[in-house]
Amino acid sequence: MRLLLIATFILALVPMQSFAHAWMKLRIATTEYAPYTSTDMQHDGYINHIIADAFLETGVVVEFVSLPWEEALEATLKGEYDAISYGNFVRARESEFFHSNPISAESLVFYVNAEKGPDTWAELSDLKDLKMGVTEGYLYNDELAAYIKSSSNVVESATDKDNLQALIEGKIDVFPIDELTGWYLLQRDFDSGDRRDVMPIKPFISTVTTHLLVPKGESDSQLILSLFNKGLEELTLDGKLTRFKRLLKEGYYQHPQKKVNFDRR
Repeated sequence: MRLLLIATFILALVPMQSFAHAWMKLRIATTEYAPYTSTDMQHDGYINHIIADAFLETGVVVEFVSLPWEEALEATLKGEYDAISYGNFVRARESEFFHSNPISAESLVFYVNAEKGPDTWAELSDLKDLKMGVTEGYLYNDELAAYIKSSSNVVESATDKDNLQALIEGKIDVFPIDELTGWYLLQRDFDSGDRRDVMPIKPFISTVTTHLLVPKGESDSQLILSLFNKGLEELTLDGKLTRFKRLLKEGYYQHPQKKVNFDRR
């Protein structure tokens, strides 16, 4: 607590740009979830660019280590990493992790097989006769998670790409995925014929806020959380978050050897 108070006092007095050298280095567990986080992308992806720059505003440098999601959670709770990049707000996770101030807001949608799937939906029960694909290890919102648990018509695959392939082949009828991630993977990994075989439908399943996850119980957890929130505020005031979002839509972050067309107008 004393360290937190001292750091907060320093941050209040010293302009952010005066940090000529880093005074703290953090190791942050991250996952492969393009275009938000990926070691194959510029700055390790859009969200990791924000996280690294937010910490840099407070004189902190970051090293990202890529792990599968479940391994990242377990290792961070064991104290092997200082935080996780990144997670949706999940109330059940609050007993183990602090959620930072929101980094972004993302919309979860259903992609459907264009031939077999519905054009819209109102209640999850509308989908009871359709085979739904889900991705192993993912946390969905409470309503969808309860539906998945109770339904016998759900198939689990290892990756989002596998589920999109199953959707294209007609092995499943509907698949919940972040809207931009679905678009990105279809543009990167599938041809135009495949893309015509699937489509997103409205309404959105939900719109969720995303956060840096800092494990509770560590001596410097509150300090890390405060530093990140302070840096994120600085990025917002400087207009950098708007700039980073524009770069994302322009395709800046994707793998330079395989450009992606993000123009969805």
